[in-house]
Amino acid sequence: MMVRRVAAALIAVQALAAAAAAGEPRGDLSMEVQRGAAKVAGEVLLWYEGTPAGERMAWGGLAACAVLGACATLERLVRLRRRAVVPHDFSVRFVDRLHAGKLDGGQALDYCEMNPSPAARVALAAVRRWGRPAAELERAVEMAHRWETERLGRNVGTTRRIATLAPLIGLFGSLLIAQRLLRLAGDDPVSAATMADALGPLAFGVGLGVIAMVVNDVLATRVERLGGMLDRLGAETIDAVAMTTTAAAPTLSARAPVARGRVGEAVAERAPVVAVPVRGSSPRFRRDEPSIGA
Repeated sequence: MMVRRVAAALIAVQALAAAAAAGEPRGDLSMEVQRGAAKVAGEVLLWYEGTPAGERMAWGGLAACAVLGACATLERLVRLRRRAVVPHDFSVRFVDRLHAGKLDGGQALDYCEMNPSPAARVALAAVRRWGRPAAELERAVEMAHRWETERLGRNVGTTRRIATLAPLIGLFGSLLIAQRLLRLAGDDPVSAATMADALGPLAFGVGLGVIAMVVNDVLATRVERLGGMLDRLGAETIDAVAMTTTAAAPTLSARAPVARGRVGEAVAERAPVVAVPVRGSSPRFRRDEPSIGA
């Protein structure tokens, strides 16, 4: 009953659109779009009303898989652009300036924060630990790289699930249609054209699964390639930060400098003598002492 009311409302809207378009010029695009949309919606609702529940469920599941797969694919294609993940200007300028020693810790931190991207976040993990041991830098960059790689691979598994689920939904719909046709036919033979119509959901589901599998392979390959680029950028950042920190660290001389003066001049200050404690060793016996037991 509800479907009939909606269909009647759409037919009424179509009639009103046609009546309003009677006084408008033929070139009015908005009226043409409204009439086309109302016509398509009415046909879909009429088909929905005359189709059994099982077949509606199968076709609805295939339509949902197609829409979900298209949305996930478009979203990942936008997110997985190389210039959005590893900007060329950032990767080249940042690493080169780090190796050249033109950036200190504060400048490198500001540079990463002003250029937000997955590459900047991986480099930021090392920059925030400026001056710490290289092992700690490696651990921080590895955690950041793992987190960013997981974010890049988000929604990629949706296409793999669609590739598995769509053929099964199509097979289920084809079996339901074939069952209904055989039941209606009774003892009469079923024509080949009728059985061909029953294979419609299966063909659509298999085709959708093939497309989803190809898209999943493309997206997984792109995620792997971008993850490798992030890994190389993190390694270069660790090397540059470690080299800069080592070059800036003060070196300790093995011996304190001693003030020297020329002959006849008084030395103003002498280097203090530092006593270094030495662990005591067991006393050695002299040769002239008799040994124990002699």
